[in-house]
Amino acid sequence: MNAINKTLVALLLTAGLAGQALADTLAGNSPYAQESFGQQADAGSGSYVQTFATPTDTVLEAIQWWGFHGGSSGGAGFDSFVVTLDGVVQSGALTSVAVTAANGSYLYDIYTLDVADTKLTASTLGIVNDSSDVEWYWQSAAAIGNPGQASATEVAFGLLGQVAAVPEPGSLTLMLLGLAGLAGLRARLPR
Repeated sequence: MNAINKTLVALLLTAGLAGQALADTLAGNSPYAQESFGQQADAGSGSYVQTFATPTDTVLEAIQWWGFHGGSSGGAGFDSFVVTLDGVVQSGALTSVAVTAANGSYLYDIYTLDVADTKLTASTLGIVNDSSDVEWYWQSAAAIGNPGQASATEVAFGLLGQVAAVPEPGSLTLMLLGLAGLAGLRARLPR
């Protein structure tokens, strides 16, 4: 591979890598962190569905939510979560981490479902802990306009992923002109 071909490959790789971004919250609500307060979403009550504004040109990587077990729950050992986007069941690796207040009292768990990377087109998220031995609540979000209060209609969740990279028109034009110039230079060089 000659020097010009190597330069062209390096430019193309650089242009492709420049569009990569770290995972970010594409849509969601922050949790109400004062105490356990939420919407029941278990086998007794059925799935609770949260609507959201669908972000454009995004790739979903993980679904995150907050929740807690009630007093009649069999506990995390009986958890059987069914997570849906627009009614389609999502599968992947599920992890959870307990969150406590500064005084050490338990607040809720953070659940993260790592899903296969896919374009996000849904506008509803449904979650149910579908076990008859579990009393489970989807943690409420902080009230809009008053984060010190719980919302009665919104729950805490995050859709994590990346915004698809769209090059700026000026950057794309400059890159194409540079590639055309390199191609022209290559054509003039003796072989």
